[in-house]
Amino acid sequence: MHFVFGGAFTGKRKWVKQHYASESIKWHCLYEDAVLPAFEFEESYIVLEGFEHYVKELIHSELESPHLVVKKLIQKWRDSGVWEQLIVIGTEVGKGIVPLDPTERQWRDECGYAYQHLAAHAKKVDHIWYGIANRLKEEVQ
Repeated sequence: MHFVFGGAFTGKRKWVKQHYASESIKWHCLYEDAVLPAFEFEESYIVLEGFEHYVKELIHSELESPHLVVKKLIQKWRDSGVWEQLIVIGTEVGKGIVPLDPTERQWRDECGYAYQHLAAHAKKVDHIWYGIANRLKEEVQ
């Protein structure tokens, strides 16, 4: 799994499209549809863009702590074999500023926890800033 994150409108989508330009990609925008897609193995890679929006939807569902759902999701992805094909794009929420609104604060916190899980388990992690990638992690096989 490749986790790509950065601030809003800093070039994450463009960078992923350029970085994987020669690959077959299925793109799922969670801003438009916050439901995770059924994964089909027709493409080389599957991109989930807007993971922070998925976390926000989990908060609104009030079923379980979003970061715990993400932990289970990571295991499910690993077990299903989709892990190697997955590219997750997330926008940083809050950038260190703690919101006064409790719901916004919970969203910031849950995104932080979820991103920690994603980064810990990802094979590659890139931080994108103004279209420039800073590779933070790469597991060599």
